[in-house]
Amino acid sequence: MKYQYTSPGFKKGASRSSISISGGVKFLLITNIVIFILMELSGEKHFLFRSFGLVPNVVWAKFKIWQLFTYLFIHGDWLHILLNMFMLWVCGKDLEVKWGGRYFFLFYFICGIGAGFITVLFDINSFMPIVGASGAIYGLLIAYGFTYPNRILLLYGLFPIKAKYIVLGLGVIAFFASMSSNQSNISHITHLSGMLIGFVFICFSLNWNMIKIWYLRLKLKNISQNISDINNETDRIKQRVDEILDKLNVSGWESLTKQEENYLIQASKKLFDNRPPN
Repeated sequence: MKYQYTSPGFKKGASRSSISISGGVKFLLITNIVIFILMELSGEKHFLFRSFGLVPNVVWAKFKIWQLFTYLFIHGDWLHILLNMFMLWVCGKDLEVKWGGRYFFLFYFICGIGAGFITVLFDINSFMPIVGASGAIYGLLIAYGFTYPNRILLLYGLFPIKAKYIVLGLGVIAFFASMSSNQSNISHITHLSGMLIGFVFICFSLNWNMIKIWYLRLKLKNISQNISDINNETDRIKQRVDEILDKLNVSGWESLTKQEENYLIQASKKLFDNRPPN
């Protein structure tokens, strides 16, 4: 399935921002392409697939945990890597600009590694290597659909469809394909797992942001209330001090009681923070 990216200004000519590549996406593109070329030139693809691709039985039985990470950088052929890298560029560059590099990498690898882990659990006795960044890419697709639901993608370069509908369609295809008993070279369960993890991650982030906003509002409300209470108490102290000072001006110091003298001393400390007034 082919896609072509477009934006509101597509027919006016490609803008510089539409073709630029952010730092994290650029790193992933270069790394994946360099690894692919080196593997093609090595003549040891079978060995490298077994060692660094995701082999569910080996991950489980021999604890080759690193395969949950390394399989994301290995691709089967030119079409495989071109499709994955194209979708990484389409979705990743805008998401990284919006999120920032650190959050983008966190999301990408959580989706990719998590999709690999779920794949291992579902097919734990398999010795078939699974390779490709598709688990992470499908996570980015779901994030893109949430973030830019009405942005237009040209399906096969011809048919304009909103991103949310393409993401929904890919999710449905991955779901039913993963339920099929037919043999396939495509790990649909990895695609579906990447989307599910991306969905959960986004929902958790949204809820967490809501919790932080609620906490911030509550904290600001408490601070405002404390300031109000302090101001009210200060006003009461000043009023009482004014009453004592008026009595002092009329009748002299001798007219003050011991309690009034102590009140003036304590009020002075409280109002001026133990410092004499200017």
